[in-house]
This record gives sequence, C-alpha cells and structure tokens, in this order.
Amino acid sequence: MKSGLWVVILVVAGFMGFMMGYSLPPMLEVGMIGGDGAEIGIKSEVSEDMEKYYSDLLKQDE
Repeated sequence: MKSGLWVVILVVAGFMGFMMGYSLPPMLEVGMIGGDGAEIGIKSEVSEDMEKYYSDLLKQDE
C-alpha cells in the first residue's frame, strides 16, 4: 500500500513538473512573470501580438 502511494505521488509530481516547464518560459518571455527584465539587463523583443495573446490567456483563466 505504501509503495503504491509513493508511485502515484512521483507520477503526479513528474507530470506537474513537465507542465510547469511548458507554461513558464513563454510567460517569462513576455514579462508576465518576473517583471520586465530590463532591470537586470535582459532584453527580449516581443511583438504586440504575442503579448496580447498571453494577456488574453491570462484573462480566460479568471
């Protein structure tokens, strides 16, 4: 019973890590997470369309 629970926990944790890996980089790129990036010297040119797309995705979740 205990080993079965650990297997489920590991599978769920692995899946959640995989999904976080997919969702965070695009949000970091457009500045939705972690601020603008200009403060620490990161410059990324993002089109207005991409920024609007991710902003609309955020609004859909609310």
